Amino acid sequence: MRRNVLFAALCAGGMAIAVAGGAAARTTANEVQLRGVLSAANEVPAPTGDVAAARGTFTATTTKTATGATLAWRLTFSNLTGDAIAAHIHTGQRDQAGPVVVSLCGPCTSGATGSADIDAALLRTIQSGGAYVNVHTGTNKAGEVRGQLGSIATVRPVLNSRQEVPRPKGAARATGRFTVTAVKTGSSAVLTWRLTFSRLTGRAAAAHIHVGRRGVAGPVAVSLCGPCRNGATGRSTVTGAALAALESGRAYVNVHTARNPAGEIRGQIPAIPLTITP
Repeated sequence: MRRNVLFAALCAGGMAIAVAGGAAARTTANEVQLRGVLSAANEVPAPTGDVAAARGTFTATTTKTATGATLAWRLTFSNLTGDAIAAHIHTGQRDQAGPVVVSLCGPCTSGATGSADIDAALLRTIQSGGAYVNVHTGTNKAGEVRGQLGSIATVRPVLNSRQEVPRPKGAARATGRFTVTAVKTGSSAVLTWRLTFSRLTGRAAAAHIHVGRRGVAGPVAVSLCGPCRNGATGRSTVTGAALAALESGRAYVNVHTARNPAGEIRGQIPAIPLTITP
């Protein structure tokens, strides 16, 4: 009972600090991956015809240049109402139609690839969530499938007791792995994660993402699960200080047990490359 009370107090205190804490400095990258998942439901104005199964995916490697960036892109699609007569990158917020800024192909075949140079202003627009990709057909000349562009990255930190602060008790053999994919659109990111662990001293009472640099204990930023099973999965949305910490490498994941309520295993999350600064 005493351990459970201590564990609850530690978690409650961590959450309170997380709300009050400031943002970490973002670490920028010279190369970022972009993705847009295209569907008819995203298109504005709404397309006509049998488009329920129409879909596509746009991916691009964005590499920083002296004047902006270069996009090396790939576009796939299926189940359109007819031939793809063109595909473009447009500027425009979600649910709004906007002008063409990059012509990708026309006519297009699924699996099309290419490259394009963009300036610093367009790079900022893309990274702020203000650009989308769509594919046009003869039936839907204004666009049949569309996807807002966001940046995406995956990291896989390893958890062990040696990284935990303060040092846990009786957990020398405990270990774990955390896989997280972050998709950032504008000022927020969606995290899709999976957590595995073994040889803990007892049941996993909870797991969190904390803000804190290597070797320093910090406040809770994201609650993952509690209690947790091995192989747990989930989705979380992060903004503000939590997102900045993840981009800067100033965040870690850990698993708590009754014996080690402050944390039994921990893994520092590498800086997640989601932003290029011109």
